[in-house]
Amino acid sequence: MDHQSVERELPYVLHRAARKAGFWVYPEINVISGDDLFTPDIVVLRKSGGGRTTVPIAEAVLLGEIVSPGNRRKDVIDRPREYAAVGVPFFLRVDLRNRVPTMALLELVDGEYRPLAAAAAGSTFAMREPFEFSIDPAELLDEEESGGEG
Repeated sequence: MDHQSVERELPYVLHRAARKAGFWVYPEINVISGDDLFTPDIVVLRKSGGGRTTVPIAEAVLLGEIVSPGNRRKDVIDRPREYAAVGVPFFLRVDLRNRVPTMALLELVDGEYRPLAAAAAGSTFAMREPFEFSIDPAELLDEEESGGEG
């Protein structure tokens, strides 16, 4: 359930910030790179994907993955390497290990992703590129409110 919570919440809050900078955010859309098809958890495009079933990877300014326990290697090593190889400028990783969400933004420098911003739950993740956005990663998980009526 945590993966789905983040997959619902993060694109929603990212989209609001991205639109101010002229970008478009989508959860789980088909991205084409040559003969390869990717379906990243989060896609930030330079232009609207409206009316299309796939988009070329060249239109992506940021691709993001929510790390799944069963796909850790794919989400942490393989996908970033593949996205870097085709020149996607930014990679966003959300890790939910032990139900403590962490976020890391990496920027493509000389063909490799280098850390640009990172934060864990209880602190503020803030990025300036490719657009301004900040959030406490803890806000991405569905948690019942403490206190109140029980």
